[in-house]
Amino acid sequence: METSRPSAPGGTAEAPTPGRRRVPVATAAVLLVTGVVTTSQFVHPEVLDTLRRDPDALASGEWWRTFTPLLVQSPAWQALVTVPGIALLGVPVERLLGSRAMLALYLAPAAVGEALGYLWQPHGAGNSIADLGLAGGLVAWLFLAAGERGWPRPLLNRVRIWGGAVLAGAVVDTAFRDIHGLPTLTGAALGAGLLLLRRRRSRRDTTAV
Repeated sequence: METSRPSAPGGTAEAPTPGRRRVPVATAAVLLVTGVVTTSQFVHPEVLDTLRRDPDALASGEWWRTFTPLLVQSPAWQALVTVPGIALLGVPVERLLGSRAMLALYLAPAAVGEALGYLWQPHGAGNSIADLGLAGGLVAWLFLAAGERGWPRPLLNRVRIWGGAVLAGAVVDTAFRDIHGLPTLTGAALGAGLLLLRRRRSRRDTTAV
């Protein structure tokens, strides 16, 4: 089994090393915080009102609403999908790219989605925009690095078709002013950048040796 270790100081992606599986600590932390706060909204409904997107409240000084909509869910039923999605998407991203990359692919697309949310869907909440950032990062991996795993070419091509469909859907979503499209594309672009940076560093290290 392959796992990963931190790259050189200042790096953003982490290179594989044999011996043990990485413990997905970043994913576990995000899942724990989101799960606890989301659960609290079912016990104390005012939690949702306090943390969701609300442009008037934000303008009045409630600055935390720039990021706390990621911690609660509206409508509430989506918690059944979006909260487990942190683990389903975060664990493979973290094992493939590292903890810092996982956090970047979760938080940067989420920031884009929240900005769009205040423009296009000013009252709402949920971490689906962050989940889709992770999905975009995985799509980038499918096209740029999955071939290194030695998958059979027909299987890899089929999986890449699904990945391409995710990106195409994100473009359509953006055209229709859905806040989920651009976070997906942001995740794909960021994931591609991290993978290309890791590849460049690997080549540089090989040349140095």
